[in-house]
Parts: sequence; structure tokens; C-alpha cells
Amino acid sequence: MPNARSKWKDRWIYRIVAIFGWWCRRLPKGWAIQLGRGVGLLYYYLVKKRREIASNNLQIAFGDHFTAAQRTEICKASFINVGKTCIEFLRFPKLNAENIWNEVTVDGRENLYTALEAGKGAIVFLTHFGNWELLSLVYGALIPDRAKAIAFPLKNDLLNTYISRHRERMSLELIPRKQAVRETLRALKNNQAVGFFADQNAGPEGVFVDFLGKPASAVRGPAVLALKTGAPLLFSLDIRQPNDQHHVYISSPIYTQPSDDFERDVELYTTQMLEQLETYIHKYPEQWLWLHNRWKTQPHSD
Repeated sequence: MPNARSKWKDRWIYRIVAIFGWWCRRLPKGWAIQLGRGVGLLYYYLVKKRREIASNNLQIAFGDHFTAAQRTEICKASFINVGKTCIEFLRFPKLNAENIWNEVTVDGRENLYTALEAGKGAIVFLTHFGNWELLSLVYGALIPDRAKAIAFPLKNDLLNTYISRHRERMSLELIPRKQAVRETLRALKNNQAVGFFADQNAGPEGVFVDFLGKPASAVRGPAVLALKTGAPLLFSLDIRQPNDQHHVYISSPIYTQPSDDFERDVELYTTQMLEQLETYIHKYPEQWLWLHNRWKTQPHSD
């Protein structure tokens, strides 16, 4: 039976990941990071499709600013960052609300607290930068029981539960995508912060804005909710340091001012968020997730 075969496969994938994670947590940090580097390089060399997508994205974003050799090195470094992020994620059970600050510094935590002082909650525009998975722990530790994030459930229920537990270790609560609107509105009403990973392709239903010099479909949710609820917008990302420590940045809150043109407002505030991301991509190009087909959806494309 296909269904039984699928469940058997899901169980084995979950067991392999769980056992590998258990082993990773028993390695010294330095060894684990080197393992992550190796995982990233293996991914780079074995998965040709993703390597080509990343290389093409770099060409779109930077044109002739980098030589072909430089683009290759940035591409390779981006895959290495993904590998390190995966291994660090599997080691999350070693972190708690106290020792996480031995790994992470935060610039702008006062901006998060200021945003919540208005009593309307906060909408946090998150990006796949540095170790983006760490943000779930950081926000859960900064504002215990007041942080939520939209999640895309995996088809493998066992693996989905395993990953969700890692992300929710510091009190952050995941909101399933199907319940996103209702639960986000409830969270904002309760003066909580809700995170959206909003830097990837949003398909034909997204809002088209200029991103790194080319039209890109962007997630509408953060700007739409900010405009409709009055909740302030925050931009946030993680920056991996040369010693593999992490620095989390939280921007000053942006308070939306609706005009008589709602669609233009959505485009305006979405652009403001992505412009902040552009700044960091230009500064640390190897830390963004280039292997995602960011410009797949174009205006008027089928």
C-alpha cells in the first residue's frame, strides 16, 4: 500500500534525523561547526539544481559587480552557512534562557519592547539570513510567552513535531499557516509579537516590488496586517560572526500611516522592509539563502 510505504519512509527519515541530532549534541561545538561546514559543501557539490539557482540569483542581484570566481565563492559560502545552521539547529536542546546569551548578542531589544508598549502587538519581518532558526529561541527568551511565528507544516508529521519542538524551546509558539490570519489577529490583540519569514517568493498572490534590481513577488501579510491593525512593523535578522557566534538585529519600529490607496501602502511598507534586507545582503552576501528561486514569479507571468 502506498500510504503504508509513505508512513514507513517518514518514520525512517525522522529516526535518522533524531539519531543524527543526538550525535551532533555530543560533539564539541567546534567539531559540530566543522561538521556543518562539511554538510554545506557536500550539499553544494551534490545538488546541482540548487547550486545553479543560487549562482543565477547572485548574477541577478549583483550583475558584474563580482567576477564569476567571486560569485562561486559567495555561493559556496552560502551553502556552508546553511550546513552550519542545520547542525546548530539540531543542537538547540543544549540551549536555555540563560546560556543562549553566551552564543547570541542582541542589538535593538529595546526597539521590541518599545513597539509592544503601544499595546497593539508587533509584526516582525524575519529573513533567511545567518542562522535564521535561532530567531525563534531569541524572541522566546526576550519576551517569554509573548512571541509567535507563522509556520509551514511538513508533510512528515513525526519530523514536523521534532522540528517544532526545537523551535518552541524558549516559549515561542508556532502558528500553523492555515490558522495564520485568525491566530495572528488574536496574538496582536493580546499585545504579542508575531514573526513572518517574508523574504522569499510569494507567488502570483504577492505584491510586486523591486528587490535587488529586479521585480520580485513579496509576502503581503506583514504590511497588510500592520495597516489594518495599527501594529508596528519591525525588521529583524541574525548575522553569523566570524567565530560562529551570532548577532541579532531588531530595527526601530515603523508605524504605518494608511493613505487612500491601500495597495500602494502595502507596496510602500513591504519595500521598506526589503530595502533593509538589501543593505545586509550587500554587506554580508554569503549569509543570505541564495539557493531559493527568489525571482521565479514575475509580473504577468503564467
